[in-house]
Amino acid sequence: MQKIKNVDYIISIEESASNICAEIGPKIVDSVFQRYGAHCIEDLNPANLPDVFSELYAIEADLR
Repeated sequence: MQKIKNVDYIISIEESASNICAEIGPKIVDSVFQRYGAHCIEDLNPANLPDVFSELYAIEADLR
């Protein structure tokens, strides 16, 4: 069950990251990943997926 949840987080992170990049560019997304020691979504520790999603979702919501 946890694996499915991680896949859902990854999909949501990808969608938010894509929307942010389209609106303001990749620097913000890159900075969020870097705070979690990652260069891309594949580098993220699964334990950090909820936090990364929350940050990106909040940024995306501010763009609306």
